[in-house]
Amino acid sequence: MAPSLHPFNPSLLGLYSLLILVPLVVRPSPYRPLCFIPILALTAYVLCFTSTGTFEGDYYLSIQWLTYFFAASDYILLTDVQRELRQVSLNPASSVDKRLVEERSLWDRTRLALSLLSTPRGIGWAHEPRHNIPAHPPASTPRTTFICKRLLCALTFFLMHDAANLHVRWNEMYRADGRGWMADGWAWRAVACIGYGASAYSAIEMIGILGSVLSVVVGVSRPEEWPMLFGGPREAWTIRRFWSRAWHQMLHRSLSAHGKFLAHKMLGLTPGTLPSLYIRLYTGFFISALLHYGAESMALHHLRGRALSFFMLQAVGITLEDVIFRLARKTPLGRLEGSVGARLVGYAWTLGWFALVLPYWQEPLVRAGLTDGGIPISLIMGVVKGEWILEPLASNILSRSRMNQPD
Repeated sequence: MAPSLHPFNPSLLGLYSLLILVPLVVRPSPYRPLCFIPILALTAYVLCFTSTGTFEGDYYLSIQWLTYFFAASDYILLTDVQRELRQVSLNPASSVDKRLVEERSLWDRTRLALSLLSTPRGIGWAHEPRHNIPAHPPASTPRTTFICKRLLCALTFFLMHDAANLHVRWNEMYRADGRGWMADGWAWRAVACIGYGASAYSAIEMIGILGSVLSVVVGVSRPEEWPMLFGGPREAWTIRRFWSRAWHQMLHRSLSAHGKFLAHKMLGLTPGTLPSLYIRLYTGFFISALLHYGAESMALHHLRGRALSFFMLQAVGITLEDVIFRLARKTPLGRLEGSVGARLVGYAWTLGWFALVLPYWQEPLVRAGLTDGGIPISLIMGVVKGEWILEPLASNILSRSRMNQPD
């Protein structure tokens, strides 16, 4: 660890949570935006002057930290949450209190604030992006049925992650001391994207599934409150659909809120117009770029990360897609839109796009050891060779030691 950095104190997470929660609980006030100042100061301190001591710890801590930072920016600076946001019932047999949040008791306001912060996708709230996330389990789903099905899903995703993780460990292009993703041609770049994507997708989905099971078991929530996190690879036949349907929508509210604020309130653009849509598109990816750039800057201990370029290129790629679709619709090719053949071409296009841009972003992170980890338990190796616990990669040990050396 560099000598200028302080060890990260986990109690700061509690302080941070409190600083975000309190402004959502107190009744509306013109002075509420002032509550964002200590949040900003604490965020700057954590990202610039602390470290967990490991690359992975710094990276994933800052990802979570900045996710809530931009949520706080939305809920405290941009949105009057107690007047503009409302809960809705997911169960036809039940109803919700229709009073404004500001008119309710302190306990009700606290409970609703906790609900708002615990569901980044807005599940059970009117702002839930229903067209961008998988369908909810039916409200009639028995708890036992839900738990059994989700545990089976968790096992499936664990096996997927296990297989992807074994491939990552076998292929030296993923290692901190390996050749990198861009050294062996386009085919291997595509393989690297698929392997990395499968590993990240399965791990995040599995964590979400286990969280849903635990929440339902202890009675904190009901089955209908837990749609799956990802739409799945079948949705990814354009870049736009990859980000809006296939990938998780945990940042959807924060990204769209900042985009709408800039387009509609600051620039005065009419909602639904082309300028408004593209301002929102580029703003959303810029916020996502800042989030990931902050995370990699904390983990890498320098400002040469490539997240800004990667995420802004996504908006450029989507714009290019839109132009192509508009031109194609004016020709006989327009009749093929949405067909099986068009989707197969779309899948190849999307994979080719990520083979072009994803290795560029990931290369510095791979060199630092991002893909040297993974879950150290393997059912596949356990059954095949009796090796249930995977040994740490040598490059993983080396990358950790380099991260802990003074700059």
